[in-house]
Amino acid sequence: MKKLICILLLFSLASSQSFAEGCYRPLGPPLKNSFSFNILGTGTYIGFSYERLIKERLSLEVGFGVLGAGAGITFYPFGINPYGGFAPYTGIKTTFNTRGSGGEKNMTYIPLGVTLFSANRMAFGIDVGPSYQTNYSPFGKVTPELANTFPNAQISIYGNLKISYRF
Repeated sequence: MKKLICILLLFSLASSQSFAEGCYRPLGPPLKNSFSFNILGTGTYIGFSYERLIKERLSLEVGFGVLGAGAGITFYPFGINPYGGFAPYTGIKTTFNTRGSGGEKNMTYIPLGVTLFSANRMAFGIDVGPSYQTNYSPFGKVTPELANTFPNAQISIYGNLKISYRF
């Protein structure tokens, strides 16, 4: 009787496993484009970006935001799973923006992040990394002694929070 129960249990597990595998959709054409809502990143403070996967692990991005614009290159060293999952990435991104109270700056950073690609065409990404910021003019009221110290540069931390729709 124990042998019969074990055999039935094995057949039951094997059949449920084969049915579960049938639930996956077949591989379709890769989703190479995405439209994203960003906080920081290439879309400056708050903005939108368009990203295009140009190779299996490499994409280009252009972003426009409330106070500026930017561009970047993203590299996925382990590739992107078409069924979804986490994909770490790095690259280089730059943005040129103005500040709300005046002043202009350029921010270039190396993102170290991860994106969660879902099976329903959505993606959620977050990154942070070292940045090189060039301040071309001061913000706020410009005084002669303050204007003489520009342009100046500083090293800081910058990042991005992104919600994307892939197509």
